[in-house]
Amino acid sequence: MLPAGRLRGGAVLRLLLAAQAAAAFEPISVGIAIGAASALTGYLSYRDLYCRFTECCREEQPLNASALRLELEEKLFGQHLATEVIVKALTGFRNNKNPKKPLTLSLHGWAGTGKNFVSQIVAENLHAKGLKSKFVHLFVSTLHFPHEQQIKLYQVACGTAD
Repeated sequence: MLPAGRLRGGAVLRLLLAAQAAAAFEPISVGIAIGAASALTGYLSYRDLYCRFTECCREEQPLNASALRLELEEKLFGQHLATEVIVKALTGFRNNKNPKKPLTLSLHGWAGTGKNFVSQIVAENLHAKGLKSKFVHLFVSTLHFPHEQQIKLYQVACGTAD
C-alpha cells in the first residue's frame, strides 16, 4: 500500500508518455479527429437526436380509440354515424403495420355540419401538434380547388392523376 499522494513508477511513466503523446498531436489533426468522431456519433443517433427537436412520425404515439370516440361523442352533435365510421377507419389504419397509402379522410356535408371541426379532433388525436403537424394536410375544396376546369392540374398536384 502506497502513502497518499505518491504514485507508482508505472503510473508516472504512463502520465509522462501521455503528456508527450498529447504534445505530439497538432491542433488541426486533433480537431478533425474529434469532429469526425462527433459526426459519426451524431449519424448513428441521428433519428433520436433529430426527433428531439422536430416532429417525427413515430409508432410510439398510439391511437387511443376510446378517447377519440368519447371526444367525438361529446363535441359532435347529431353525427353518430360519422363518429362510428371515423373511429373504425382510424383504428383500422393504425392497426395496419404496413399501410400502402397514407390515411386520407374525405368529409362531405353542408356548411356548418362540422367537417373542419372533425378534422381538428382527428388531427389532435393522431399528432401532438394537431392541424399544425407537418403530417396533416387539410384541403378545403372551395379554397384549394376553386376552378372546375383545372381538375387535371389539381390531380397532378396532389399526385392522384391516372
